[in-house]
Amino acid sequence: MSDKERVEIRMPKVILEKVDAYQKENGLPTRTAAILELIRKGLEK
Repeated sequence: MSDKERVEIRMPKVILEKVDAYQKENGLPTRTAAILELIRKGLEK
């Protein structure tokens, strides 16, 4: 059994474009990986 839960969110296209750019710039394999990394960085503050 996984400790992960599925979450569905909606966000403005402009933010999603920034997430996609962050993904490419940082060599992350998926959009999900980029979103998780950005959330973790935000929570560290």
